[in-house]
Amino acid sequence: MQLFCCQQYPSESNGISSSTPKEAEQNNYDANCGDDEIPNDFPEIDHISLYTLRIYVILGIPMLLSACFTMSYVFTAGTVSYRCLLTECEDPVNTTLYPTWLTTAVPYADGVSETCTRYTVQNITDSCSTTVFTNETESCDAWIYETEKLTILNEWDLTCDANLWKLSLPGTINNVGQFSGLIYSGYVSDRFGRRNLLVLATTMSTILGLIRSFSLNYEMFIIFEFLDAMAGAGLYSSAFILGMEFVGPKKRVFVSIVMCCMYPLGEVFMALCAMWIRSWRHLIWALYIPGFIAVSIPFIVPESVRWLLSKGRGDEAESVLRTIAGKNGVEVTQESIDLIKNTAKKNQIEKKGAESKPSGISALRQVFRERVLLLRLMACAFGWITNTLVYYGLSLQSVTVAGDQYVNFILVALVEIPGNLACWALVDYMGRKPILSGSFFLSGVFCILAIFVPEDWWYLTLIVFLGGKFSITIAFSTIYVYTTEMFPTPFRHSLLGFCSMIARIGSMIAPQMPLLATYMASLPMLVFGAVALVASILSLSFPETAGIKLPDTIEEAVVIGKLKKKPKSIIP
Repeated sequence: MQLFCCQQYPSESNGISSSTPKEAEQNNYDANCGDDEIPNDFPEIDHISLYTLRIYVILGIPMLLSACFTMSYVFTAGTVSYRCLLTECEDPVNTTLYPTWLTTAVPYADGVSETCTRYTVQNITDSCSTTVFTNETESCDAWIYETEKLTILNEWDLTCDANLWKLSLPGTINNVGQFSGLIYSGYVSDRFGRRNLLVLATTMSTILGLIRSFSLNYEMFIIFEFLDAMAGAGLYSSAFILGMEFVGPKKRVFVSIVMCCMYPLGEVFMALCAMWIRSWRHLIWALYIPGFIAVSIPFIVPESVRWLLSKGRGDEAESVLRTIAGKNGVEVTQESIDLIKNTAKKNQIEKKGAESKPSGISALRQVFRERVLLLRLMACAFGWITNTLVYYGLSLQSVTVAGDQYVNFILVALVEIPGNLACWALVDYMGRKPILSGSFFLSGVFCILAIFVPEDWWYLTLIVFLGGKFSITIAFSTIYVYTTEMFPTPFRHSLLGFCSMIARIGSMIAPQMPLLATYMASLPMLVFGAVALVASILSLSFPETAGIKLPDTIEEAVVIGKLKKKPKSIIP
């Protein structure tokens, strides 16, 4: 999903931060390649050595853990099997989940025992197998749970439909926390540096997550779910940007591909831990304790040369460049030294010039005056919401598919990697519009097909899920680059940030979709499919931007697609 970050150059934040870990690195990259005032072409850092490999291993760990921190609620708030406890004739310490006498004690529907209603007792004996039950039902007030797995459901008796919203709430709260964390993460990154934000976000999220594992009640769990997500909001983006700024343009594509794989690999790591660690408290320990490795980052990973230059700290930038060059076994050229000094001197002028750049609010006002751009922005925002809704929704729904829920989750995560690679290979060859519209369409079709697959054909259901996730991953990657190419240079970053913030609506709604299944089991997948198909149709209204000069003015953006194509691809 992050693949196109490798085809864009880093730029400073414009005040609108990204809204999801999957979006974070994109919004810190300016699609107008070459516009940036900070140089990209230090030959001394365009090398892959043991030193840089060590840096990427250290940076890769927080990126991998960010997926665990973001998605852990899938398993900590997961479902477990349970039934009513018959207190009149049953010892909760010495019983089983499905005893032979259960058919006489609770109602059955389609061969499955009811979990929240039971028959009333007519004659009580010392054993439920001999106790006589009536045909009248009553609600349960106590439950027997499977002993192999412990989540917040059986920790605090969050049973039955009345408490279902409490199991889906942690996912929404996590996304709200991430959104809230964007308020400070962009400022900290620009003011104090990427490395410092990475250390702060990882350490604080680790501490708050571990505190959450000691929650005494549901309310405490929810509060620290929010605080944990808010603290770690800038974790992924800071690590990604820092890593991208340690290589030059020649190696950026390769490094970006590798770093983009960290998030799905993190999901795989989380599912493997959940497969072996069935207690939600112990699972949090396993996922969060590795986060303390962040305290070693300042001793291993230097600060970004580009960030130091943006702050006018030329001497420090030169020192870092000399360190990297020495570790890479190359000499620092005089051209690079002169470039550092000249850039540092210009920094104050650049800061004054930056004050005249339009803010995010100003950008929206100017776009609202132009009907073509306004309709384009509305369709684009809907596409972003669709991406996050379907992407996260399929990840969450995968654990409900028949079969092993952990294996299902792992496969649905791993399919992102070939999805990213396919997008990278096809989007320039076939064009942005057919890839975006086609991937939305296929994702919608796969989601709707899942409704008609017989329940006992679980393997076919899983294949359909993988097809949907593969398609929406391509759509997610494509819409990043598409959004940056459809709007004029002065507003490009602001509008990209606006779309990604709006996309948070989808990721907030996705954890609540299981509630729809209480009315109709197929309703969540039907919603995913319908929304994706609508996005497919709307994306046909976008102009084709492959090979087109990026628009610099509103007038150019309005007529984009009608402009003469450049002889070479816009992708450096």
